[in-house]
Amino acid sequence: MAAVALRLPALLAPRHLTFDDGQYGVVVLGLRAGDLPFRDLFSSQGPLYYPLLAVADVVGLRTLDGPRLLPVAAGMVATVATYAIARHLGTRSAAILAAVLVATSGSLLYVTGPLSGDGPALALALVAIVLALRHRARPSSARAVAVGLAMGAAICVKLIVVPAAIPIGILMTGIGPSGNGLTGTGSSRWVPTRAGLRALGTSVAAAVAVLVAAVLPWGPERVWDQSVAYHQDSERLRGFGGNFTTLVQTLAERDPFLVLALLAGLGAIVWRAIRGGPSTIVVATPSSPEAGEVPRALARWIVLPWLALQVVFLVIEPTMWRPHIAQVVAPLALATVLLGVPAWRLVVAVCVVLTPWWFHNTSDIVWPDAYPAAEAAIVERLRALPAGAMVISDDPGFAWRAERRVPPNFVDVSMKRFQQGQLTAAVVGRAAADAEVCAVLVLSPARLGSLPDLHRRLRAAGYEVASRSAGTSERVLYERTECDPPRS
Repeated sequence: MAAVALRLPALLAPRHLTFDDGQYGVVVLGLRAGDLPFRDLFSSQGPLYYPLLAVADVVGLRTLDGPRLLPVAAGMVATVATYAIARHLGTRSAAILAAVLVATSGSLLYVTGPLSGDGPALALALVAIVLALRHRARPSSARAVAVGLAMGAAICVKLIVVPAAIPIGILMTGIGPSGNGLTGTGSSRWVPTRAGLRALGTSVAAAVAVLVAAVLPWGPERVWDQSVAYHQDSERLRGFGGNFTTLVQTLAERDPFLVLALLAGLGAIVWRAIRGGPSTIVVATPSSPEAGEVPRALARWIVLPWLALQVVFLVIEPTMWRPHIAQVVAPLALATVLLGVPAWRLVVAVCVVLTPWWFHNTSDIVWPDAYPAAEAAIVERLRALPAGAMVISDDPGFAWRAERRVPPNFVDVSMKRFQQGQLTAAVVGRAAADAEVCAVLVLSPARLGSLPDLHRRLRAAGYEVASRSAGTSERVLYERTECDPPRS
């Protein structure tokens, strides 16, 4: 319930909260009008994400904020799934701590409040790991299929969750350390059993079936070009060191509670080593029958390689944005289970001290304001356009909040599309000349503002400057009276 309560302000926010929030908001408006992913709507996410948005829109009764039910549900599922995984690895207290760290994670709040593909993908991957743990305790073909369906769905939402397949592979095949959960003693088995290989094959087949079912309706070539090749061809924003620095800085700003818990656990290990005690914390086996199946040594192999590969994925990603960092939150929270729960009173006291810092860096999600006057005026101006009018904008959120569709090719106006030459002054000019388009909103000097010939082309298509205002960058709204949108 706490995970949902933290996300309610974002669910009901009267503005778009992030660039992605607005982008996927206009996607939903296009889906309502019958536009199809990959064929009409440019789709940079996996082939399952837009269909999930459509389902959330129906569940949300086609209200403006209804699609946000998807990320909010993802935040709740990620929290519960983290607790379930942690209960297989450690004590109830450790599992509660891991779940609380995920529920309050600022990095996760930014992708499980506003619309985003990162949150739903992570939630599905965590569910797949929970199912794999249950399969390990009580193997069955049905559980193996369920693991594959969940992981396949996660990958079909966003490829960034692929590292979560590592713990799944270890659990399904039975490789890795085995032994007593209290002492970690036992043997290491690095050759998978035949039953384990069959179970893994069943899971892989189920995942492939999900992929095929998600891709075929839109066409494999379109899906590849828009959701894979498009990202591979992106210009690098920063070097490997810059990505790692951004990762650490984001965690320090948005996840101080998580950073504190990790440092406290590591500090406790160092302190015990200095005092001559055991260098690692003995993770007590929980009393839950399904949770006592994972020995301490195996727990490390479930969490640490997953965490390491996820960090590598982020560091080498050409266009790593801060929302992507949410993918390391769950494995980091589970790492606290391996370290053990430090003194609760000390942790709670320090967390209280850190709360103002956490709120300072997450307040626009935890307690979002309405639009400032200048931005609210833009939304009202777009809302006053003729019925059925479309809008082109390099921040589609304003069109979404005005309940105005954008041309299908312009639901994604990220910088990568400008850098790759997919959105040029000529492309924008032709789209703006369509009879259904009545306004063009230029907000970003890195997007529409980077097209020097755009103003001339818009004037030639009958547009005039309707408003111009200064903010972090100049905002220019072009309108024309000769547009002829369909009246429906």
